[in-house]
Amino acid sequence: LLSGKKINDIAKEDRQAAKAVNFGLIYGMGAETLSDYSFESYGVKLTKTEAERFRKTFFRSYQGIATWHKSLKQKNLPLVRTIGGRLRKWKSVPAIPQLANSPVQGTGADILKTALVLLAPRLDPVQGKIIAVVHDEVVIECPQQYKDDAAAIIKAALEEAGQQFLRVVPVQVDVNICTNWAEK
Repeated sequence: LLSGKKINDIAKEDRQAAKAVNFGLIYGMGAETLSDYSFESYGVKLTKTEAERFRKTFFRSYQGIATWHKSLKQKNLPLVRTIGGRLRKWKSVPAIPQLANSPVQGTGADILKTALVLLAPRLDPVQGKIIAVVHDEVVIECPQQYKDDAAAIIKAALEEAGQQFLRVVPVQVDVNICTNWAEK
């Protein structure tokens, strides 16, 4: 949407730029901070002009986020909740980026924890084991002959967990099959 490209023309670089824009703007960044953040966090170079254009397009397209930011400011409370209901409190009211970050990141954590509960027993038939969890990634090991089945299991469990929290937003999970983490 922000790039103006058709969905089938979106490349990995476009997805990285979208992550920078989406996460930066969900957390309330201005154009200059977004430009710096996109490069530091995602390796995406955005000029200040591009960042401002993306910012305007984003908030025009996702007016609910602007409304949410405004409500966080108006409430002026030192607490927020995740979609799952977990509470985060501060001693004083923090800035909007902190107030907006906690529900987003916290809901991601809620989803991941739910996914792990769903995933663990489903891996038994493929002799799979969860060996690492890093941010929004789950690394499993299984015998080579079960790799495709294991990939389907992990994809289904993570998407199911996401849909429990994000009922109206499609949840899509990418799965990579590798012989070591460096290949990912």
